[in-house]
Amino acid sequence: MSPSPPARAQKSCATLAVGLVAALAVVGLLAVPTPASAAVATPPWFGPNVPVTALPAYSSYQPSMAIDGSGVLYLAFAGWGGSTTQADIFFTKSFDGARTWSVPIRVNNDAGGALQQEPSIFVDHNRAIYIAWTDYRIGAADVYFSKSTDLGLSFSANVRVNDVTANAQSQPDLAVDSTGLVHVVWTDLRNVPGTGPDIYYANSTDGGLSFNPNLRVNNDGGAIEQGEPAIAVGTDRSVYVVWTDPRNGARGFDIYFSKSTDLGGTWAPNFYLNDDTGGRAQTAPDIVVDGASTVYVAWSDSRDTNTGPDIFATRSSNAGSSFSANAKVNNEAGSVYQGSPSLTANAGVVYAAWSDERTRGSTSRDIYEASSPDGANWNSNVRVSDDNLPSNFQDNPTIAVDGFGDVYAAWFDQRWSGQDVYTATLDAVAPVANPGTGTTVDQGATVPFDGSASTDNLAIASYAWNFGDGTSATGPVGSHAYPVPGTYTVTLTVTDRSGNMGSASLTMTVRDTIAPTVRGFGDRTVDEGQALFFDATASTDNVGVASYAWDFGDGSTSTQAGVTHVYVVPGTYSGSVTVRDAAGNSQTATFTVTVRTVSPKAGELLGQIATLNWIVAILAVGFAILALLAFLQWRRREKPQTPPMPWMHQPPPQGPPPPPPPPF
Repeated sequence: MSPSPPARAQKSCATLAVGLVAALAVVGLLAVPTPASAAVATPPWFGPNVPVTALPAYSSYQPSMAIDGSGVLYLAFAGWGGSTTQADIFFTKSFDGARTWSVPIRVNNDAGGALQQEPSIFVDHNRAIYIAWTDYRIGAADVYFSKSTDLGLSFSANVRVNDVTANAQSQPDLAVDSTGLVHVVWTDLRNVPGTGPDIYYANSTDGGLSFNPNLRVNNDGGAIEQGEPAIAVGTDRSVYVVWTDPRNGARGFDIYFSKSTDLGGTWAPNFYLNDDTGGRAQTAPDIVVDGASTVYVAWSDSRDTNTGPDIFATRSSNAGSSFSANAKVNNEAGSVYQGSPSLTANAGVVYAAWSDERTRGSTSRDIYEASSPDGANWNSNVRVSDDNLPSNFQDNPTIAVDGFGDVYAAWFDQRWSGQDVYTATLDAVAPVANPGTGTTVDQGATVPFDGSASTDNLAIASYAWNFGDGTSATGPVGSHAYPVPGTYTVTLTVTDRSGNMGSASLTMTVRDTIAPTVRGFGDRTVDEGQALFFDATASTDNVGVASYAWDFGDGSTSTQAGVTHVYVVPGTYSGSVTVRDAAGNSQTATFTVTVRTVSPKAGELLGQIATLNWIVAILAVGFAILALLAFLQWRRREKPQTPPMPWMHQPPPQGPPPPPPPPF
C-alpha cells in the first residue's frame, strides 16, 4: 500500500491520454486569484493551504504523499516541466510540516516528449524513497519504477515493472515491506480481449533493480474490466490488494479483495467487501494496514441514490479473513458527490481524505477529512481546502499521518494556475508556551520578555502576551515597563497553525522605588515651655506612607504623624522628620526650632498663672463634690414614705391592753 493512491479515474491508456490533454486544456482557462483562508470555528483545523508547484514544474496534478519516521514529507506528482517534455514525474519534500517544499526534481530519465503520470510513492524505515508511475516512453503505457537512497537528491535509473509490452499497463500502486521487498500492483490490458483488463502484481527482491515475473491477482475467467487497484503490506509481510470489479454483472462495480501470505507467489480467492444489495457502483478503493492484522478499506459508494455517491469504509481485525459492516464516512446527507478517498493509519486510528461537493455552488468541489478509532465510527468531517471560490475544483487527495497524529493532505487544485498541487496540515498537538521566569524589577524599568523557548511539534504561528496590568503585546519577544509597583501575573499564549493553544504564566514583582514627599515641617520660634504641635499627616506617597519618625533635636523622638512637644530649655534645636513607605523608601526633612528665654517677670507671671490654674482646678473639683452631696440630700427629702401594703401580715394582739396610769 502506498500512503496515498494515484488517480484511478481512467480505465485504459487511450482514454487516459485523451482525458489528460482535455483536462489540461480546460483547467488552464480556469486560473483564478488565490483566495483568503476560510475561518473554522473549533480547533484543530487544517492550516493555511500551501502550493507545491514551482519551477521546473509549471503545472502539477495527481499527487502521492508519504512520510518517514522523523516527520519528513515526500511528495510525487505529475506535472508539465516545459515545452520540450510532456507531463513528467516530479519529486519534492518538506522538512517543516508542509509549510515549505523543496525545489521539485524530475524522476523519469527519458529524453522527453513522452507522457508520464499516475505516480505512487512509498518511503521505508530506512528513508529510502520508492516511486512507480505510468510511462509512455516506448509508445503504449507501461509501469516504471525508480528509487532514491539519498533523501530524494537523486533517483536511480528507471526500470520497467511489467514484463510484457503488449497493450497497456497503468494505474500503479506500490508498497514496501520491512525487509525492503518492493510490491507493485497495476491495471493490465495484456489479456484483452480475452480476460482483461486485469489486476497484475510483481515484486522486486533486489531493491527495485529488476522485477520478478508478473502474476495475475483477480481469479475470474471472463473479459471483465477490473481496475483502480491499491496495495498494502502488513508488518508480517502479508500483502493485501483491493480493486474495482464488475464481475457480478447486475451487482454493478464492487470492491474486491485478495491477500497473499507468500510474498505475492499465490493469491487467495477473491471476494467483495461492499455489503449493499447490488446494482450500484462502488469505485476508487484504497487500503491501509495498521500493524500486522488490522486492515482498513474505503471507497466511493453509490448505494444510496438519495445521498450518494458517498464514502464508505470497512475494517478487518483478523488480517482479511472477514470484514465488518460497511460504515458511511462522510456526515453530509445531501445528494452530492464524494469520491477519490485516500487512507492512512497510525496507532489504532485510521484517517480518510476525499473530494466532496457538499458546498457546490459556493466553493465547488473541496477536500474533506475524517478519522476513526475503529473504521466504523467516524468523527466529524473537517474541511481541508481553505478557498472560497465558486468555480474552484479540487480532487485526487492523498493523506499521511505522523507519529504525533498530525495529518497531512495534498490534492489537485485549480485556484492558482488551474493545474496545481496544494498541501495542508492538521496539527494535532498543542504547543507548549514558555514565557521564561519571573523576577523582581524596579517600577518604570523596561523589562524584556522572551517566549522563543516555546515549542510545538510543527511550528508556532503566533504569540500573545498579557502583562497583567491591562496591556498586551504580540510576538515571541518584547518588552514592557510597569509604572505602578505590585505583583503581576504575565501570561503567554502561543497558537499553532491549526488553532491549538498553549498558555503559561510567570510572576513579576515590581518594586516601589519612589520615596514619599514630606509635608508639614518648617522652622519655628517658641518661648521656653510653650507647647508646639508637629504635623506630618499631609505627607504623600505613590502607594502610601507606612511610618513617621520625629527627632526634635533635644533627645526626644516620636513615631506619631501628629505630635505635641514642649522645649523646656531655651536654645536652638535642629530637628528632623522622616517619612517612610512599605518598600523602605524614605524622605527626611529638617527644621530648626528656636526656643526663647522667658524674662523673670514673665516667668513670675507664668508661675502665678500656673498656680491659679491649679487653684481653679481644685475649686472646680470641690464645687463638683458639694454639688453632688446637695443633690443626694435633696433626693432623700423628696422621697415619700412607703405605706404598709394591705397584704402585709400584721402581728396578732398580745392580751388586754395595759391599764391607764393612775391620776396624780
